[in-house]
Amino acid sequence: MNERKKFVKSFNGELDRKIGVLRTPFLCLIEGPNDSGKSIIAQQYTYGALNLGFKVLYITTETGTKALINSMEQITLNVKYFFLTGQLEIFELHVRNLEWNMELASKFLDVIIKAMRKLSKFDIYVIDSLTYLVTYADERDILNFFTEARNIVDDLGKSIFVTIHPYAFEQDMLIRMRSICDVHFILSIKEIGDRIVKLLQVPKLKGAEKPSSITLSFDVDPAFGIKVLPFSQARA
Repeated sequence: MNERKKFVKSFNGELDRKIGVLRTPFLCLIEGPNDSGKSIIAQQYTYGALNLGFKVLYITTETGTKALINSMEQITLNVKYFFLTGQLEIFELHVRNLEWNMELASKFLDVIIKAMRKLSKFDIYVIDSLTYLVTYADERDILNFFTEARNIVDDLGKSIFVTIHPYAFEQDMLIRMRSICDVHFILSIKEIGDRIVKLLQVPKLKGAEKPSSITLSFDVDPAFGIKVLPFSQARA
């Protein structure tokens, strides 16, 4: 493996200073409610990976290709060059207006796994978000998906980011998913003083050089992107 491809970082100075690098290969679970910043964190690490020379496949169930590129550009994550040169590819899975059932959810989960296995030229896969698919999926299919994702990481040396809304899973399922992952980010929205901020907790980080439990608060500034704030609720 190329020396510089042994890790991924976000290319956000404060975020990388607080969290450190993500050692590849890894399976990263990013969970949190609506508007907590899951997609933004995934996009920030996508941007960092691209700048480190990784090839990234971004699978989105929440937006279209043009909208994704534009929204990233609005927070200073300009990925147009990477998209035009093929280093970044975006797959749209339009799932919002479908007549959902267990069989359809199972097929979509299977399509994602097969795409990751077949499109082996990519180093990193981002799935944002898995929520719409798993809401209707059978527990067996969800477990199979994460087992297959784990195998792709272990057998093929690929890295995977998955964003989810925790409300879509039973508690025991969440516990099993968290245990199978190498990196775990939990996002939430908190009121600190007179402002509303996003809180990021990192309870699990493979090969971490930093403390095992990291907590930081951040905001999203259109001029600077993710802005880590000089206070947190680590003991709140």
